[in-house]
Amino acid sequence: MRFGISGRGEEMNLNRLSRKAIAGVLPSELIRWDVHYIPTVDSTQKYAAEIFRKRGRGGVFFGTNFQSAGRGREGRAWIAPRGKALLFSLVLIPRRPGDHHHFLTIVTALAVCEALRSHLALKPGMKWPNDVLVNGKKVCGILTEMVRSHDGEPGLVAGVGLNVNQGRSSFPGDLSGVATSLSLETGERIPRLPLLGSLMKSFEDQYFLFQKGQSDEIIRRWKGYSSILGRYVSIRKGKREIRGTVVDLEDTGAIVLRLDSGRTESFLGSECRFL
Repeated sequence: MRFGISGRGEEMNLNRLSRKAIAGVLPSELIRWDVHYIPTVDSTQKYAAEIFRKRGRGGVFFGTNFQSAGRGREGRAWIAPRGKALLFSLVLIPRRPGDHHHFLTIVTALAVCEALRSHLALKPGMKWPNDVLVNGKKVCGILTEMVRSHDGEPGLVAGVGLNVNQGRSSFPGDLSGVATSLSLETGERIPRLPLLGSLMKSFEDQYFLFQKGQSDEIIRRWKGYSSILGRYVSIRKGKREIRGTVVDLEDTGAIVLRLDSGRTESFLGSECRFL
């Protein structure tokens, strides 16, 4: 479903983020979100984690319009121009958070895919472990981290960086071949607030399955969006480079490779690239 814009004023309203505007589009069927918003921060992950350390509660949404020091996996920077992306972190306390650390990344990526399909009629793909692709280019990255409250209780922070209205100049040089935005892929400016509402509704749907322990259903849906299943890939684990064909996903979030030797092996938290 596409959300058209009838005028410049409406476009600005649907793109202008604030605590009130965000709270107005978030679903509340499963989680009553505690919404926090600061126009400019260094990292939503940092602030969301700090909220959990102090309060020890889940169901926190922390969003921003611009990150000065956004983070991706392996300490990489996540850079997006002001007002062009959706940048937020969710604080959650799932059942057995330590066991489900990696699987929550899958859940969140699946939610993004479902939202892009239903909201924009796109055909996204999931590249394990934490990227969402459109037409083979990265449009979204996810970072899930385990945190502890002041009294030692564990929780998870899932950060989302979704490229929405960046132009081609936002992806210079080598980035032009590997990254994109929803606007570039659709040829339209995308109102961020309705998209956020769709994404979070999708997240609650997937998270409900996650909390019920229905990892088999999540894996079934993942396979429908997977851009990596059946592909020959390279996994980097420490100093080792391991090559094989992706054959499955385990309910821990681990990817299963059939190695060149013929045996299968599972991997968690590794870097993966197509060959």
